[in-house]
Amino acid sequence: MFNTIGIITKPNDSVSDGIAEELSAFLQNKGVGVVLGNELIAEQADLIIVVGGDGTLLNTARTFVDNNIPILGVNLGRLGFLADVSVGKMLDIVAQVLQGEFTKEDRCLLSCQIEQDGQVIHQSVALNDAVVNRQDALKMIEFDVYIDDKFVNNQRADGLIITTPTGSTAYALSSGGPIMHPGVNAIGLVSICPHTMSHRPLLVPGGSEVVVRVKDAGAGVSVHIDGQASFPIELGQEVRVRQHGSFVHLLHPKDYDYFEIIRSKLHWGSKLS
Repeated sequence: MFNTIGIITKPNDSVSDGIAEELSAFLQNKGVGVVLGNELIAEQADLIIVVGGDGTLLNTARTFVDNNIPILGVNLGRLGFLADVSVGKMLDIVAQVLQGEFTKEDRCLLSCQIEQDGQVIHQSVALNDAVVNRQDALKMIEFDVYIDDKFVNNQRADGLIITTPTGSTAYALSSGGPIMHPGVNAIGLVSICPHTMSHRPLLVPGGSEVVVRVKDAGAGVSVHIDGQASFPIELGQEVRVRQHGSFVHLLHPKDYDYFEIIRSKLHWGSKLS
């Protein structure tokens, strides 16, 4: 089913490199081609295996989302929300995947644009979230929110998280947002420490377009993409967010259970000691 597999490792991590070498030898012994490097992966791979963790997988998803290549994540540490194959089970799971035994799901991303006078200044995609806040200072910002060209509200807060269902268990969760199942077609808006307590998390249909107009962008305000990249917002610019046109295709073990991962990561049902 998969003839050529691209392997991506955690940058500057010898453990990740060592596990990738073991995986590469295993695949080549199975008669499967292995490619490294973004260009070769984009051109030749029909599956990507990420050896790292959720952070590495986030970056991989943004890089290759438009190449329509499924991704399998191997987690070097504890079970991840996205990279859910343990190192100990890696070779067994990969063998099953090569035989067509796996669960596949599509995850939506956000297309995030910074615009000025109708011109696109910067464009990125996010698998988790796009966050508008200050780069360094812990100071509130003032901003207006529009959804589908309709004014929603004016807020004074530490920032605003615009999240996918995937990102609902990341920064949005710690800021009081709801958990969204990955199959939900929605975009979440979660205010960070709003000045007025009546500002509550808001879910809108997945086809919505969200625009954030910052009123005091001259004081180090940026939009942060998946917590891994940031881009400044200048006065007179706005942030426009909508669902991206392509999906990330995640592969999981055949017995994958989303709720089991949620229970494990969030310690649901655990007794307090």
